[in-house]
Amino acid sequence: QASKPSDRSSPLALSSPHMMNGHWRMSSLHCWLLALEWFGGGAAACSIDPAIYVRLFENNMPMFQEIARLVQEAGAESVLDLGTGPGEPSTLIAKAMPKTKVIATDVQPAMIEKAKVRARGLPNVEFGVASADDLSGYGAASVDAVTMCYVLMFVPDRARSLREVARVLKPRGRAYIAVWKRLGFMEVIQQALEALTGSAPPTPAVNPMALSGERAVEELVAATPDVTVKSETMLTYSFKLGDAASACDFAMIIAGPAISKLVADGKANAKEEYCRIFIELLETSGGMSASGQYEVLENTAQLLVMEKARTQSEL
Repeated sequence: QASKPSDRSSPLALSSPHMMNGHWRMSSLHCWLLALEWFGGGAAACSIDPAIYVRLFENNMPMFQEIARLVQEAGAESVLDLGTGPGEPSTLIAKAMPKTKVIATDVQPAMIEKAKVRARGLPNVEFGVASADDLSGYGAASVDAVTMCYVLMFVPDRARSLREVARVLKPRGRAYIAVWKRLGFMEVIQQALEALTGSAPPTPAVNPMALSGERAVEELVAATPDVTVKSETMLTYSFKLGDAASACDFAMIIAGPAISKLVADGKANAKEEYCRIFIELLETSGGMSASGQYEVLENTAQLLVMEKARTQSEL
């Protein structure tokens, strides 16, 4: 269950990154899975079962829905979605607002293909390949809204990204920026790995919690010309993992490289032992629903709305 949103209230197929304009770019929700190879110390891209990935992606539906609700409430006639992944919140917005033009973008062409499948039959959705810090394919003051759901923390140049967002927004246009403040899903996986190996993994170079600090996004907005923070919403919702075998599959998305290394080093039963510890941690932390399915309860995200200033003639 998602907590009831209120202003200033309580608190994913995977592929390699692309090189664009001399920098590595990764996309949206699925890119943090690539980054989390820090658990195994590796640098090569990993792959996951598409069915498992889709289920993980769907866990973030409460945030997708909240962004879509706010965009609809604002009456945007044109929306640029950055890091859409398999097509959210683009698809929800397009369905709720059939007269609104929605542009779904991602740095990964493969993700755009998935988004096209999800948005099939929606005539008001367009698609494009773009990095969130290079929107040169879009004109100044060209859209009413920009959405960035779990994207900004992965952008190599966040300051440039917000300047680009401000550039493409029309006066009084709004950007909807979601970042993680607490990710209980990761915490339990890390605790299980630490219990198994006896040591905690280091902070990853590409970190889904990179903007979890107090006022981290607000400070980036404050440094961006012509925009201000209009509102903040905090959402807390669970990650539903299914039965024990399914929960272990979810954990292997992140812990897999470390477990593979342990197996290669001679610990043949590393996966079984890890899954046992992981399930025990879920049970002791209350991570089992009334129906006997496992879940991680405490995943908290911030949704910040950034508004562009009016023109001089409107003041």
